[in-house]
Amino acid sequence: MKGIKIGTLGAFVLIVALVTMMSGCAFRGEWPAGCDEKKVVTEDTEWATKVSVDDLDKRVTGLEERVTVNEKLAADAMDTAEKALKCCRKEFVVILSEEVYFAFNSAELDAESRAKLDRVAEKLKMDPDYIIEIAGFTDAIGNSDYNIVLGQKRASAVRSYLADKHKIDYARIAIRSGGEDEPVATNDDDAGRAKNRRATVSVLGYSLE
Repeated sequence: MKGIKIGTLGAFVLIVALVTMMSGCAFRGEWPAGCDEKKVVTEDTEWATKVSVDDLDKRVTGLEERVTVNEKLAADAMDTAEKALKCCRKEFVVILSEEVYFAFNSAELDAESRAKLDRVAEKLKMDPDYIIEIAGFTDAIGNSDYNIVLGQKRASAVRSYLADKHKIDYARIAIRSGGEDEPVATNDDDAGRAKNRRATVSVLGYSLE
């Protein structure tokens, strides 16, 4: 028996005919008795709509599942980051504090000041994570703008001593000038003004929270 070859179009027609016959609405040339054209079209439309809605529901469900998974992954990542941050958060505390003093209108370090800075340098060498903050100040004599510059020169003198003599990395040293604005004593007498002509030196380390 020779095989029968059916083209794509023929196969489609055959399927349609079989479906129509099975539904009881096969006809030739006209709608047979008992077959309502509107009913058939409506049923076909409803079937197509149902298939489309079912497919859409499946896709929506798939997307919702993916969103749920991604939300969980994001939540897990955030939780991990927060834990790491909490473990690594550092709070700086003062390890050592010193004050050095200067003569009137001077940024030169005397022997006593250099001895204090030598002790500071030894502390800095104990831990490479230690940093240092230096603030230079003046008394209230003279112009305030000039005193800001003078305070900066005093802080710079301390930094240069630590960096040049003790090889402390400049990156570990922060300086600023407070000028005459942060006195620790009165500026009405020589003794008070002498205490204000200073530089504060703070070695900072950290402790975990």
